[in-house]
Amino acid sequence: MKFPIWLLLFIVFPFTGFTQSTQSNTYCNPINIDYTYMIYNANKGISYRSGADPAIVRFRNEYYLFVTRSLGYWHSADLKNWDFITPQKWYFQGSNAPAASNYKDSVLYVSGDPSGSMSVLYTDDPKKGNWKAVPSILNDLQDPDLFMDDDGEAYMFWGSSNKFPIRGITLNKNENFKPSDKVDTLFNLDEAKHGWERFGENNSDTVLGGYIEGPWLTKHNNIYYMQYAAPGTEFNVYADGVYTSNSPLGPYHYAPNNPISFKPGGFINGAGHGSTVLGPQNEYWHFTTMAVNVNIGWERRIGMFPTYFDKDGLMYCNTYFGDYPHYAPAISGKAGEFTGWMLLSYKKPVKASSFLKDYTPEKITD
Repeated sequence: MKFPIWLLLFIVFPFTGFTQSTQSNTYCNPINIDYTYMIYNANKGISYRSGADPAIVRFRNEYYLFVTRSLGYWHSADLKNWDFITPQKWYFQGSNAPAASNYKDSVLYVSGDPSGSMSVLYTDDPKKGNWKAVPSILNDLQDPDLFMDDDGEAYMFWGSSNKFPIRGITLNKNENFKPSDKVDTLFNLDEAKHGWERFGENNSDTVLGGYIEGPWLTKHNNIYYMQYAAPGTEFNVYADGVYTSNSPLGPYHYAPNNPISFKPGGFINGAGHGSTVLGPQNEYWHFTTMAVNVNIGWERRIGMFPTYFDKDGLMYCNTYFGDYPHYAPAISGKAGEFTGWMLLSYKKPVKASSFLKDYTPEKITD
C-alpha cells in the first residue's frame, strides 16, 4: 500500500503535548469510531473502511449517529466517546445517506433505504433497536431529510443530483406519514454565481455540473436553516452551504457567507454532506463527510466542527486547524477550541539528498 507523506509524518511524529491526562479532554478529526468495511467494489477485491453522510440527532439528552452503509449506528453521551449499537432490526446493506429526527423525546425516527423507496422507521428504544416501519412507502428519495417541527408538522426533503434541485413535501404524521400531493422545489446550484459549487478538485471543472445533495434542516430562533452539500463527495472542496427561510417549505434565501462548512486543505479534506445538532452546554456542532481517498476515491470519514449563529443570524462552522486536536464538546469554556498543539516535526531541520529548486526540504515541516 502506498502511503501519502502526511500519513507517514503523523505516524512518526505524534502531536506534541498529547498526554494521557489531557487526552480525555480532547478530540481529533476524523472522529474515533469503528468505520465499517464497505461493500462497494468488494467484487473487485478492493477492501477499505468508510463512513459518510452523518445524521446526528439528540434524543433524551444523548446522541445517536447514523452513517451511510454502517450495519447499525453509534451512541454517545458527550459527542466524544462512541459505542456501536447493533440493532435488533436494521437495513441489510446499511442505511444510505440516512435521515434522523426526534419527536419530543418520545420517538426517534429514521429513514434511508438504499433503494430510494422507503418507510419511515421508528423506535422509543434506540439502544435496543427494535425498529418498526410505518406502513407506507415514500418513493424516489435520495439523501432524505426527515424534519419534525415544534408544532408537530412533519416534512421530508431530498436531493442528490447534478440536475434536479432540493425538494420537499409535507407528511401527515397522523396518517402513516402520508405525503402531500404537492412537491415544493426549494433551490438548486447556481455555479455561475457561487464558485464553491463548481465541480472538481479545487472547483476546477467548468464542463461538468456540480452535485447538490444532503439536505438537512435546522431551526434556530424561529429561522429555518436548510443546509446542503456541493459539488462532490470525492473532492477537497466538498462543503456545506445554507439557505434560510421563515417556513420549512420556503421561500429560501442564499446566505451571503456560504459555504458555511469548508476545509479544502490539511491532513483530511472536505466538510460536506453534514448535519447539525445541539450538543453539550447547548452549543451547536456540525458533523460532516471528509475524504481520505488512499485506497479509493470514496474512502471517507466523519468530522465534527463547532458551529455558531452570529448576531445577524448567519450560521457558520469553525474548521480552523480542523484535523488537529481540539477541546471536546463537554469541556466548559473551551469546547471546540484549537489546543494549539503541533506535530513534533514542526519546523524541525530536514535534509535531503536531492530536491527540486522550489521544493526545498524544510518545507516538509513548515
